[in-house]
Amino acid sequence: MPTSPESFSQVKNILRKLDESIDAARGRRLEHTRPERVMPPVPAPQPMPTMNPNRARPLRRPEGM
Repeated sequence: MPTSPESFSQVKNILRKLDESIDAARGRRLEHTRPERVMPPVPAPQPMPTMNPNRARPLRRPEGM
């Protein structure tokens, strides 16, 4: 069954409108790009002091004092 010229024209118009809509949305998206967020620098981790097993350590206070 052949397609009527009217049906073909209607589909063609629908596709044209859809294409225009996609182009407009793309233009809006590219127009309103957000500026990049600048992250503050992360401080370098401090090295952990090495525990020398032969070195004296402070005593802990007993609980209840």
